[in-house]
Amino acid sequence: MSFWKKKPKRLYYPVKSNWYTRPKRRAAIRRPRKTLSASVNEMRKAMKKYAFWTASAAGMLVLILFFVFSSYFSIKNIEVNRQNFNVDSAAIENEMSQFIGRNILFFSRSSIYDVIQKKFPEFSGVQIHKLLPSTIKIELESQPIIANLKAYYILPEPEPEVQESFDQLNRAIQELSSGNSDAEGGDIDIKSPIQDKKIAENVFTLDENKPKPEPVEQKCLLNSIGQAIFDQEENLELMTITIHGLTQPIKDRDIVIPKDQMDLISGTIQYYKNIMGLDILGIEYLPVAREIHIKTVNNLILWISLDRGYKDQIDKLQTIYKAAELNKEDIAYIDLRIKEKVIYCPRHARCDK
Repeated sequence: MSFWKKKPKRLYYPVKSNWYTRPKRRAAIRRPRKTLSASVNEMRKAMKKYAFWTASAAGMLVLILFFVFSSYFSIKNIEVNRQNFNVDSAAIENEMSQFIGRNILFFSRSSIYDVIQKKFPEFSGVQIHKLLPSTIKIELESQPIIANLKAYYILPEPEPEVQESFDQLNRAIQELSSGNSDAEGGDIDIKSPIQDKKIAENVFTLDENKPKPEPVEQKCLLNSIGQAIFDQEENLELMTITIHGLTQPIKDRDIVIPKDQMDLISGTIQYYKNIMGLDILGIEYLPVAREIHIKTVNNLILWISLDRGYKDQIDKLQTIYKAAELNKEDIAYIDLRIKEKVIYCPRHARCDK
């Protein structure tokens, strides 16, 4: 006999189902029907947006046209801020007058910079500022002055015209013919005046007794690009560069020494002072030979080529100068132009002429 109750039989069995995970079906959205008033409202909104953007574009266009074509923003004044009174600001302002009347807002500063660099290379720095509504201010920085210049030139004599040469020849023939007739009592028969010794000597030695013209001296300053500056006084604290044999006078702002050679000269001077520790009294510049002659404090002249490295030439001098006891000899000049050689000439020797 069992005291446990029997479980009743199930009337159903559970079945697996995913009904609770299925997405719910959304209710259909009911769209309102368009009416006449709704369509009118939409058209009004679209027209307002179109009118707003149209008015904005028109306003921007009018503003741009005002900035471009209005005389209010046209360049009327160009001021030049000069460092000293030697700067010819009037010449610069006259050159800048071509930009008067242009629109200052759309004006390119490079236009002024290019003109100044081309017409006035003596300025190393150019700063351009726009002062609205109609003024441009230019600040200029001059190239540094590094030396005094003494230049000597002789103007070439004009060549005589052909007719003048024939007139001189005829006069010489007549003078000699009349002299021979008076001395010998008769005329002479000269087949070729050029072959006659007396006539030839008289004609071709007409200019031998003329005194040679003395060279004319010019004094000015040289800046770092080799440009001649005449409107400033001589600076006694600077060295002097001498040039001989010119055939034309130097004009103000002319480039006397090209910038690349001027850089070589400046570098040579500075390197020589640093290595040798001696001051330089002056320099003679020879443009055809492309060399310089440096005169030092002990009245010694150094020949240095501008086509070779100046450091190698000065280092060669430093190596041999005290070792060979050249500082104890009376030397006129030392030639450093030849590679791996040092040529020197004693004073009053045959080479010292």
